Amino acid sequence: MIRFPRSVSLACAAACLALAAVGCGGEDGTSPVDVLPQDRPSEPPEPDPPEPDVPEPDPPEKVMPYETLSEYGFFEGELSALKPAAGVVPYEVAAPLWADHAGKGRFIVLPEGEKIAVGEGEDWQFPLGTIVIKSFFLSLDRRDPAGAARILETRLLILEDRGWRPHTYVWNEAQTEATRTVAGARIEVDTIDATGSPAHAQYLVPNTNQCNSCHERDDSTRILGLITPQLNREIAADGAPRNQLAWLEEQGLFREPLAPPEQLPSFPDPFGDAPLDARARAYLHGNCSHCHRPGGGGGVSGLVLLAWETDPSKNGVCKVAAAAGAGTGGHAYDIVPGAPEESIMTFRMRSTDPEIKMPELSNRLPDEQGVALIDAWIAAMEPKGCGDATPAPEEPTSP
Repeated sequence: MIRFPRSVSLACAAACLALAAVGCGGEDGTSPVDVLPQDRPSEPPEPDPPEPDVPEPDPPEKVMPYETLSEYGFFEGELSALKPAAGVVPYEVAAPLWADHAGKGRFIVLPEGEKIAVGEGEDWQFPLGTIVIKSFFLSLDRRDPAGAARILETRLLILEDRGWRPHTYVWNEAQTEATRTVAGARIEVDTIDATGSPAHAQYLVPNTNQCNSCHERDDSTRILGLITPQLNREIAADGAPRNQLAWLEEQGLFREPLAPPEQLPSFPDPFGDAPLDARARAYLHGNCSHCHRPGGGGGVSGLVLLAWETDPSKNGVCKVAAAAGAGTGGHAYDIVPGAPEESIMTFRMRSTDPEIKMPELSNRLPDEQGVALIDAWIAAMEPKGCGDATPAPEEPTSP
C-alpha cells in the first residue's frame, strides 16, 4: 500500500467524498488517484563525510637503560643461552677479577658504523653509545665448570655524553629474564663443591654506587678489562686457536690496523706456566689495580699494583702500611720479601672480615688459588726481610 504524507491524505479523502455521487472515476475513466499530488519517494540521507584517517600514535620511544635485559636484543633464542646477536661481540680477559667462583660472559656492542681507537695500554677510545656487557654465573657442580650453571646478574656499562654509566640486571630463578635493580641483591644458590659435597652459596650483587668503587678513577668511571694486555691472548675461534686482538680486528672493531700481537703488551694466564713474577703481576693487576693506582680508591695508600709498575717500594716491598690496626694483622709491612706469613698483603687477601679483606668487592670468599700465587711470589723475593725499614705506627694514620 502506498503511504502518503499526512497533509496529502486528508485532501485526498475530501476529494473522494465530493466525487462519490458521480463515481470516483474521471471523465475518461481514469482513476482519481492519477490526478492527486504524487508522493515523492523519500531520498536517502546524505552520507556522513568520511572521517579522515588518523594514524595510531606511535608508542613512546624507549630510552636506555631499559627495565629488562631482553629489551636490548643482545641475545638470540633463549635469553639464558647468551647467544650473541649480530653486532654483539664476545671477548675474554687474561687475568679476570675473582668473584666467589663465578664465571663471566663478556661482550661489547658498538653503535652502527662506529669503531674503537686502540692504544698500546689502557688508552682505548670508545664511541658514544658503546655498551659493555658482563654476565656472572655459578656452576651448579664445580667439578664440571662447563656444565649446568645459574646466571645471577648482568652488568652493563653504557657510554653516554657524561661518561660511562653502570646498570645492573638480576636474573629470575627461571632464567627467563633479568630485571634492572639499583639496590643490589643477595642470591642464594645450592651447588656441588669441588669435592662433590653439597654446598650453599650466597652471592652478592653490588648496588649501582658500589660499581664505581672499582670503576671510578679521578672522579670518572672507567673501563677495566678492555685494554691491550688483557685482550692480547689466545682464544678458541671457529674451533681453532687464534690471537684475540687479531680476531677482534677481523670483526671490524678497530679504526686503524693493529701492530702484530707479538709487538704489543700482554698479560699471561696467572695460573699458567709463564714466569712467576709476570703471573703474579697480572693477577694483582686484574684484582687490585683498579683501586691501587694513582687516582684510584686506594691511591692514597701509595700502594701501586699496576702490572707495569715495577718499583718494589710502590709494589709494597718493605713499604710501611698507610694505616695500622686490625687491617695489618699485627704486621709491619705490606710485603716482607721471603716471608708471606709476615706480609699485610696476603693477610688481607685471606680475610673474610668486611673491614679487613681485600679486594673489598665483589667477593665474600678468599681466592685460595690467588693467595697461593702471591704467597709464592713473595716467598721468592730476594733479598729476604726488610732490614732497617721503619715499622707501621700503632694507630691508624689515614682511613
